[in-house]
Amino acid sequence: MNIVDLSLRLTLLDMVLRPVGDRTVRPLTLAFAALGLLIPGQLRSKFIWLPLAFLTGLRVFLDWPLPDNHAYLLFYWCLAVTIALFSRDSERCLAFNGKTLIGLAFAFALLWKAFLSGDFMDGRFFSITMLTDPRFEAFTGSVLSLDDYEMDSLTLFVEQHIDGELPARGLDIPILPSRLHLVSEILTYWTVLIEGAVAILFLIPSMAAVSRLRDVSLILFCVTTYSVATVEGFGWLLIAMGVSQSGERSKSIRYLYVAAFLLILVYSYLPMFR
Repeated sequence: MNIVDLSLRLTLLDMVLRPVGDRTVRPLTLAFAALGLLIPGQLRSKFIWLPLAFLTGLRVFLDWPLPDNHAYLLFYWCLAVTIALFSRDSERCLAFNGKTLIGLAFAFALLWKAFLSGDFMDGRFFSITMLTDPRFEAFTGSVLSLDDYEMDSLTLFVEQHIDGELPARGLDIPILPSRLHLVSEILTYWTVLIEGAVAILFLIPSMAAVSRLRDVSLILFCVTTYSVATVEGFGWLLIAMGVSQSGERSKSIRYLYVAAFLLILVYSYLPMFR
């Protein structure tokens, strides 16, 4: 399959599998994405992608100031697809936008985590997130060997707002698992390493060796990150964008992108990842 067609199909499939927006935006977004997939000849239709660019932008506007971070990226990507479809060389335009958007997204993520945030590099972010974010619940319970009661106790304790010193009595303080800090440090340094690699490889000029490493780094990021953080829609979006810049240099790369897309889908249905 042509890389533009594959990239657009994966983007639409992402929006069908994980419809976005509230009840005013979601039905229309789902309908246009489904029409683009189901009606022959409509995959590259401007009458599909113009409304999707508008609807994904409207979603960000309606959820302001707290839309999901990948809501912005989905809007930018739908807008980039629309622009590419109006250009004389859709494949080249889409590849440039996919490569640039991925590179910048990862570069700014790395800038925030490694240099601007005061609670990421010391492990606090993952220590708290593993105990309070439902998307990490299955991973945390498995890695730290916690049963439901222990997990709930730790979550309730961490979510309490306590000013000053802990009271000497009246508060049952659970024991933090010894492995929590170690796992948090591993996740922290792996995140900085893989996101830094993706940012650099996607922003430097294209060469044959760099292009192959670029694809491998993004695929590796997706299959590892979204096995822990179950945000399937974000992973699928990155894969669709990655396909757009993969070129015709190797069919195996496209197979790997599709395999990663399916693997993230499998993650969402396996008990250990839910």
